[in-house]
Amino acid sequence: MASRLKKSATLMAAAVALVGTWEGVRLAAYPDRLAGGIPTVCFGETRGVKLGDEYTMEECRAMLGDALVEFETGMRRCLDAPDALPDKTYVAFLSVTYNIGVGGWCGSSMVKRANAGNLTGACDALLMWNKAGGKVLKGLTNRRQAERKLCLAGLAEGKATPPVVKPAPAPIPTPAPVEKPVEPVVTAPTDGVPLAVIFGVGLVLVVGGVVLVVSRRRKG
Repeated sequence: MASRLKKSATLMAAAVALVGTWEGVRLAAYPDRLAGGIPTVCFGETRGVKLGDEYTMEECRAMLGDALVEFETGMRRCLDAPDALPDKTYVAFLSVTYNIGVGGWCGSSMVKRANAGNLTGACDALLMWNKAGGKVLKGLTNRRQAERKLCLAGLAEGKATPPVVKPAPAPIPTPAPVEKPVEPVVTAPTDGVPLAVIFGVGLVLVVGGVVLVVSRRRKG
């Protein structure tokens, strides 16, 4: 499964800071009385730890980062839509998973409510996990309250915002048809005399000529 911690250095830093603050750090392994005397080191790491082990702070931070990625895999496996969670809510759930274990997380009411779409109820359910050995512990109560606050803050910031509706593009105006100018009919000038007058004069001259020829033939 995909790891959001590996994709985002900011998210990884936030998870390490939150879990590290509540787990506390011990550079030398010690028997954790709250966990039945199990050898524990760094930020609550118990896997493969034996009394006498010692680490540097950088080694402890790297160990915590690696452990968080492993716990993240288990946490995501039990969520229907882990990538839909806001970052802060995601980190809060991861913090409690690291603290109570993947088995405790997957069987919890936190997961059931989250998968049912009741994320606010899932954040509230964090407060139920404040006991160890059947007793309510002040430290765990404070931790769960801080995780719940972060969880709800993520939901407040992660509310969907209305989509931005882009205005429809303005229609491209259709250019008006360009009317071609009507070219004027130009007639050849006839020295300023109308063509009809010239035609009439010519006709008179022709008729006159014919009459003159006929008259001369009669006289002869």
